Amino acid sequence: MLTSITLRNLDKRLLIKLLCFFKVKYYLERVNKEVIVFKDIAALLKGLKSIKPKYEHFQIHRFEDVPDSQVNETKIFRSNCYVMILLLQGEADYKIGLHNYYMSAGSLYFLGPKHLRHYRREKNNWKGFVCIFTDEFTTATNLPNHFADYPFYSLKGNQKLQLREEEIVGFQKRINALYLTFNSGKLDNCWHQLHIILNEAKDLYYQKFNEEVHEPEADLVIQFNSELESHFFNIASGNVEHLYSVNDFAGRLYVHPNHLSKILKKYTGRTAGQIIRERVIVEAKSLLQSTEMSVSQVAFTLCFNDTSYFTKYFKKSVGMTPIKFQEKHNNK
Repeated sequence: MLTSITLRNLDKRLLIKLLCFFKVKYYLERVNKEVIVFKDIAALLKGLKSIKPKYEHFQIHRFEDVPDSQVNETKIFRSNCYVMILLLQGEADYKIGLHNYYMSAGSLYFLGPKHLRHYRREKNNWKGFVCIFTDEFTTATNLPNHFADYPFYSLKGNQKLQLREEEIVGFQKRINALYLTFNSGKLDNCWHQLHIILNEAKDLYYQKFNEEVHEPEADLVIQFNSELESHFFNIASGNVEHLYSVNDFAGRLYVHPNHLSKILKKYTGRTAGQIIRERVIVEAKSLLQSTEMSVSQVAFTLCFNDTSYFTKYFKKSVGMTPIKFQEKHNNK
């Protein structure tokens, strides 16, 4: 009798896992198209209501080239592209991973494929340069690819360099030359100019951030952020079977869970469990608002095997059920 019940329970759990797998695979492509991942440069720029790219794997333009486009506030998103922006005029609040940044004139900032981000600006008055490229850009030009090696494209790095006046002049000159080369159609030359700019930015990065006090505890916070963003990137890509717990993250970082939470609390004001929960809720809200997925489909996508547990989990943080949240958004 006990063996029979145990087998039936195992079958039930297996069935739930199979349903989760197939539903995630079926709905993931739709999710990726709408909110989680912009798969290429064209999709990214279309999603941001910006310019149509000239080439498939490399694009550079000025904000003033398309003054009436570019949304003032985005939903949370990722892209499979590398982005470099030099802001010469305007302001914006960015959230990249766990970090908040205020961008203003002289901000040189970088966004990598795994960065979850969104931004908000008050005025449509940006001036500056936007450069976007993919790993395939180097394949197309038969040249080596080292984009991921730059510290500002790493999840562990700082994504913003605030330039001094003389630094702004130097980078503006370099990037404008790249812009002119791009518009002349000399794509091979663009690769060389791009790497000169990125190497100069890397040198400046190490000058600025190596001068800061290096604390092992702060490194743990950065490493946790890296693991967190990688994990949710893999969830969005359908490459994980379960949602990591505090113990999972601590194990990957080779620290005790209590120590991890203590350090995160010290530097961020939140424990590891609180940060993970917030991150799950961010993903859940994004899916509920931006797709036609049902609550059960959102739950399966985020690796919850039990929809009722996901509903309780969501309500505890948001104050309403996922269905109510979705209805409230759809009625706006």
